[in-house]
Amino acid sequence: MAVAIRRVAITGGTHGNESNGVELARHFLRNLDSVQRPSFTTVVEIANPAAVKANMRYVDEDMNRCFFKADLQDESRQSIEARRAREINALLGPKGDAQAVDLIIDLHNTTAATGVALLMAPGDELCHAIAARLIEVDPSVRVAQWSKGAADYPLLPSIAKHGMTFEVGPAPWGCIEPASYAQSLGLVHAALDCVHAHNAAVASGGPWREVRLGLQLGEPNRMNLNPGPGSIRG
Repeated sequence: MAVAIRRVAITGGTHGNESNGVELARHFLRNLDSVQRPSFTTVVEIANPAAVKANMRYVDEDMNRCFFKADLQDESRQSIEARRAREINALLGPKGDAQAVDLIIDLHNTTAATGVALLMAPGDELCHAIAARLIEVDPSVRVAQWSKGAADYPLLPSIAKHGMTFEVGPAPWGCIEPASYAQSLGLVHAALDCVHAHNAAVASGGPWREVRLGLQLGEPNRMNLNPGPGSIRG
């Protein structure tokens, strides 16, 4: 049964030198009203301020590997990123709890030629529906799955009930790539509009159809990331 989305979070700077994501998050923080919709509230967080300040991927360890539930509960983990991960979990979680935010969109960029690539859990029907809508808006958007069958994920968006990594490339570390920044800005707003449409369908009692990308969208290249040169680390 479809459930309305009431709390959304947008995060950037999980990797501190991924400046497209950092500056998008800063833009949304300066223009917080622009990411609100009548049916839900949106918060914005700079995920790893220490790494952003240093213009580095991370300071002590990759923060986007710090969100396994067991690691979040391990107070002995004292790296800068592990401590910040626990803070984020307190703000946006707790992970696996009914109080966790409904949706996290985590903004990244990569030197790999991914274009706009949306990454999510294989069974996340809401995020697949959002992805399907974004492909309608921009046919260049690609979709990839997080590991199939995993019991838990170490990624920041996995704190939420629904989570999506928004990966864009190629973009050099520490630089804003204007075209992909503008493209991402429009697509994030389209994603928020899609969530609002989902809520309207739920409120009206109408069906919110389950989206299975492989069956309904065709075009296998949209189901697989073929980035060409470079690699995606996420």
